[in-house]
Amino acid sequence: MHLKRIIFLLKKSIKYGKGLTFEQWFSDIANYGAFPDGEGHSASEKKTNNLDEHSGFEKNEYNLAQGSQTTNGNKLKNAIKKGDILIISNGGFGHAAIATSDTYILEMSGGGNIAKWLATGISDNNHQFSKDNWIFGKAEQGVRPSKHIENWIQLWRIPDKSTANKCANYADATFWNSGHGYKKNRHITYRLTDATTTRNPNYCSKLVFQSFYYGSGNATVIQPSMAGLSFVSSAALPNLFTGKYMPYKVGTF
Repeated sequence: MHLKRIIFLLKKSIKYGKGLTFEQWFSDIANYGAFPDGEGHSASEKKTNNLDEHSGFEKNEYNLAQGSQTTNGNKLKNAIKKGDILIISNGGFGHAAIATSDTYILEMSGGGNIAKWLATGISDNNHQFSKDNWIFGKAEQGVRPSKHIENWIQLWRIPDKSTANKCANYADATFWNSGHGYKKNRHITYRLTDATTTRNPNYCSKLVFQSFYYGSGNATVIQPSMAGLSFVSSAALPNLFTGKYMPYKVGTF
């Protein structure tokens, strides 16, 4: 979803919080849509391995790029741990997901008609994939994710492993399967709303936010004042934690 289109829709539909203009919210809370640590990759900057066989490159260049993409994706796959936060820069507000185990990634996939993101929503939009399928865009249980490795991906991790596991378990039980099974029995609608506390409908970064806000129990993992936000962007997520639980960046892939 293009950034200009999102900004237009948000200005029309979402309240930004008491005393905040859109511009203040966009800079302080949404982090200008950039990566959380300010790492610079503009929307027009393509990864060198983001090519297709019809891009005009020689065959050996295409094969080299594909090999690089596979190598990079495998590095990410090996690095992911339960409770990790994945933030994708895709030219808009980005995308976010959470690792519910060492092998599975949970997300609100979005997609479809942009108008539905704010109006009727997209039903049954919560999806869970093995990390290999999520990274490389392979279908699972009848659903095909985006090929996320085509965009820049940052991997973030809170330093408290026990809390990370607890929040990941909450995400799995609340947004996928109440008994932690493989098949989905939670059905969540994707829709951008002006509240961060409602679990259904939901959207990608809000799901991750709630996993750590509600899933941490009595521990103050997310800054309490952040529960009053109208909207949480993917890029802002690591900045919303308290000092003890502040995530660190594992790497960019």
